[in-house]
Amino acid sequence: MFTLVQQRIVGEKHLKLVVEKHGEVFDGIAFNVDIQSWPNEHAKQIHIAYRLDVNEFRGKRTVQLMVENITVA
Repeated sequence: MFTLVQQRIVGEKHLKLVVEKHGEVFDGIAFNVDIQSWPNEHAKQIHIAYRLDVNEFRGKRTVQLMVENITVA
């Protein structure tokens, strides 16, 4: 279970996330989400299934979670 720190739609229907677990903060992205359900202002704790990926932006490499499934805990 992750704590949902931040969420917003990018593009037309992709959910950009910032999540926290055990004091570590991670960026995540979920493609083609149901925009009727997300972003969800009531979601504080979430369960996610994800793949690890490396995001490279302006020469900086960071871990990114590629979210395959997301549900409110």
